[in-house]
Amino acid sequence: MIKSALIGCGLVADQHLAQIQRVPGGQVVGVCDTEPLMARQLADRFHVPNFFSDAAVMLKTVRPDVVHITTPAQTHFPLGKLCLESGCHVYMEKPFSVTAPQAEELLGLAESKGMKMTVGHNLQFNPEAIRMRALVQSGFLGGAPTHIDCVQCFSHDDPTYGKALLGDRTHWVRSLPGSLLQNLISHGLAKIAEFLPVPRPTVMAHAYSSPYLRSLGQTDVLDELRAIISAGDNTTAFFTFSTQLGVGHNHICLYGKKGTVIADCANRMLIPIQPKGYKSYLRYFLTPLIYAGYYRRNSWHNVKRFLKKDFHMDYSMKMLIQLFYQSIQEKTPPPIPYREILTTAWMMDDIFAQIRKAA
Repeated sequence: MIKSALIGCGLVADQHLAQIQRVPGGQVVGVCDTEPLMARQLADRFHVPNFFSDAAVMLKTVRPDVVHITTPAQTHFPLGKLCLESGCHVYMEKPFSVTAPQAEELLGLAESKGMKMTVGHNLQFNPEAIRMRALVQSGFLGGAPTHIDCVQCFSHDDPTYGKALLGDRTHWVRSLPGSLLQNLISHGLAKIAEFLPVPRPTVMAHAYSSPYLRSLGQTDVLDELRAIISAGDNTTAFFTFSTQLGVGHNHICLYGKKGTVIADCANRMLIPIQPKGYKSYLRYFLTPLIYAGYYRRNSWHNVKRFLKKDFHMDYSMKMLIQLFYQSIQEKTPPPIPYREILTTAWMMDDIFAQIRKAA
């Protein structure tokens, strides 16, 4: 049995507890929030036996094996240290830390204590992301990706977060070095970091406020980002974060010597593309039919997963939590390598440093 606890009883806590309860042998023994009513209501709804308003007291009282930290990013570093020094493995919600040096210190402490950490980059464990990873490992691209194109979109109309941020001038996200961007872009950058051959690539970034935010007079929030990422002569990447393209655009495209792979995260599709040597006009007639076949197979793949009751919206979080707990039980490496966590953190630091300099 793995005993789990959670610090931070806001909205995302519900998702964590629902997925922890799916883990074979998993048991939630306590939840904590500085607002006691938040902790109590979460404990009541998920039948957790203990709730606390002090994290240190909770750790000493229930002695969990794993702690999920779902608090604002500014608290991640001190809470992460507290949990590691108390002998707990840590699942940290994104962003992992406010700065890359903080991430380095936390991961170093985890290794010295023999504890494991992971970060809530759960989108890397969506069905299409898992299939993409397997395809790349099989050699489909003909080696490592030569170029990566990643697009991540967000809508200010999201009632659970977007509207809350714009309606609250004191929202904790606004005090982050990268504001809105810092709380969101690690998802997209982590997808790129997985395939980069160097720990700290060169980044050139440009950010600005969308016309929508300018019309509201909220130019203190940047919600448009374009970044060029270079890992020397080996791999380059383009990263786009936008609130102007609609939520239907979230994808990553890997270009290799022999093929291309597109993972459409919004529609759970994987499209593998390899050049065909058709002569004359055949390429214009046959290639669209081949692509149509890819889309049909994706549809049937999703239907079959749905019929097997394995297609719920939080599938990726379920997979990440299960793989993290499995790595603890079997003493194997965590599902997200520490190198990828650090690469993501360094790219974010470099992006926000450039944004502040340009402001």
